[in-house]
Amino acid sequence: MLIFTLYMISLVLSWSGLRRFYGLHFHTYAIVATIILIVTPALACLLGPWFNVSKTAISSIYFLCATAASIMVVAEILIARREDLWSQIVVAVAFSIYAMGFAFSAGMLILTDLQISTETARVTIIFDQVNSVLVYVGYVAMSGERANLQLRHQADTDALTGLFNRRGIQHALAKLDLKHPESTVCVLLGDLDHFKKINDTLGHEGGDAVLKIFAKRLKNLMRRDDIAVRWGGEEFLIVLTHTTIDEAGAFAERLRRHIESEPFVIASQAINVTISIGVAEIERPQETFDKAIGRADDALYQAKHNGRNRVCR
Repeated sequence: MLIFTLYMISLVLSWSGLRRFYGLHFHTYAIVATIILIVTPALACLLGPWFNVSKTAISSIYFLCATAASIMVVAEILIARREDLWSQIVVAVAFSIYAMGFAFSAGMLILTDLQISTETARVTIIFDQVNSVLVYVGYVAMSGERANLQLRHQADTDALTGLFNRRGIQHALAKLDLKHPESTVCVLLGDLDHFKKINDTLGHEGGDAVLKIFAKRLKNLMRRDDIAVRWGGEEFLIVLTHTTIDEAGAFAERLRRHIESEPFVIASQAINVTISIGVAEIERPQETFDKAIGRADDALYQAKHNGRNRVCR
């Protein structure tokens, strides 16, 4: 009974540890599932002799519970996948092997006259040790891969606004197919108007707060595949994928109105903020991304020259 119980605890802890790794809370259903999977084999071992339950039946119950626990780990990784970690596939494969092994053992015990013997126990131990190494390697790799991704994210992200920085945009652009003739990509270059005056009035901390609020509002308007970059101090670059120049102009105007319409509240003080935006489409197939940014910058200069708080292209 002790061996069954400890082994079930190790499987359930693997599942609960994975949930904590993903930052998931334990809801009532998770707690109930944990208790059932641990207690059921233990009760079967403890009460089985009282009700004349055979050792084969008790072993089958354990293997079925172990199968369920292994499937829960695989489901946590594949069905509810929350992070793009290739190493978690190693763990999923390992627990899939566990699930198939446990299910096969339960089936053999239920459907045949197979009995638990010293030889089958030895094979089971070897199988478990080999597979547990795969699980261990997978967990270590997951932690290392996540740490590397976090370091890359920090290097590619502007610490103040949470948007990409100039280094990060290069990695983001590498994932875009800018050379495909049918792929329309537009760039927007926006600059917050009179930002020096904001810094002079509110101080640099107030100016930083304005940048944070702007970045949050910008993210709320963007689609999942769009890219936002803090291009300079108060200058922002936005890359709109699968977007025509007219659609990009409409987005820019929507962003301009959104920033203008609602004052920014900084330290209980409401201030009005506006933005000027230049829009350009990457022309196919010869134009580079940098040339499109140059044309967006020219359009931004025109918006500033024409009185600010406007969109030009």
